[in-house]
Amino acid sequence: MSENKHIALITTWFPPQQSVATNRMLAFADFLSLELNVSVFALMQNEKSIKWNKNVRVYYSASNKILERLKDKQSDGPFKHKLKVGTRILLSKFIKNPLAKWQKSSFEKLKEIHLQHPFDCIISSFSPQEAHLVAIDFKKEFPNVPWIADMRDEMSANPYIDSKTKKILINIEEEVNKYANALTSVSEPILSDFQKSMPKIKIFEEIRNGYNHDFKRVKNKTDRNSVFTLGYFGTFYGKRKPNILMEALKQLTIENTSFDFKFEIIGAHQNFSIPTEISSKVNISEPLDYHDAIEKMASFDGNIQIHPKSKQKGIFTGKLFDYISVQKPVLAFIDKGDVAAKLIDEFECGYVAEFSDLEESKKILLEAWEDWKVNKIKFANDEQVESLHRKKQVEKLAKLISKVTL
Repeated sequence: MSENKHIALITTWFPPQQSVATNRMLAFADFLSLELNVSVFALMQNEKSIKWNKNVRVYYSASNKILERLKDKQSDGPFKHKLKVGTRILLSKFIKNPLAKWQKSSFEKLKEIHLQHPFDCIISSFSPQEAHLVAIDFKKEFPNVPWIADMRDEMSANPYIDSKTKKILINIEEEVNKYANALTSVSEPILSDFQKSMPKIKIFEEIRNGYNHDFKRVKNKTDRNSVFTLGYFGTFYGKRKPNILMEALKQLTIENTSFDFKFEIIGAHQNFSIPTEISSKVNISEPLDYHDAIEKMASFDGNIQIHPKSKQKGIFTGKLFDYISVQKPVLAFIDKGDVAAKLIDEFECGYVAEFSDLEESKKILLEAWEDWKVNKIKFANDEQVESLHRKKQVEKLAKLISKVTL
């Protein structure tokens, strides 16, 4: 190891695992390693260690192999996804702690590496809770090593967990409150809840997710399609369906004969209805890799964000930062009282309607279309866009590490 500080990152989410959480952890490792040495303690079916880049080494520990094979993948179809979920629920009745083996192995490996090349700081990321449990065990043996607890989600404040899970998470939160030196989370509302429940922790920092590319849209006066073209990237599930949006588009088409559009849906299964009146204008295609998706977003006249109102606050959704980054308008059908709507309003980069409000949905679609006709494009300025890059967010984390390791 060089004389740079040595950081441990404890997470089950790291490649080859695939998820939004993986993207956050990968950004932590890649951008922190520009100035620091990083050891990642992650999850894989086999025990191994690899050199990730010049300053990053990843130590993989295994867990229950059956459940590992049942993890969701972005390539899974709807039938395979449902089959995996059902099988996991069934097995959970017999396998109470599927990450117990990973937790134990990661803790032992963490200690081993620390004794060889001492850590200046450790970072663990929830969920799952086992990442924090590894950190807690480590702090009990090495109390002088600073610990940053990263919270991608709520713990006991999650309104959708059962009472048994809530009690378990409250107990873990008490331990985090006792041992952590700092706490980070993805948005201010979630961070604020932790500040109230963990008064012993002195430092709290918002480290948002973000985009991670260097694509720059060339802006010019003719930067629009011949037909008003909208895009959506990702899947639909649960209450997160485009039914109201589809109805709004249908009604606008019937009520206004000059209103015309195309709607490209990238990477979703058709688990929703498309009205006959607009079926020829809606196209569903296969997922794209990240950089191809970014270029595609930049080619549309507006990108659609959909997220129903819920009890949870502090939800940006993964694609919002990518949408803003390509400097094209965001048409958001979301919770108008949450952080995503506030960010769009602050950056003046789009149009916002309440997810469940048909008339508001029609209104912003019509407004966006009218703006498109006169080539009025709402988009965030370069400085605003740059602030959302994952590199900028991880710079905040690097400053936090410097603060706790003084």
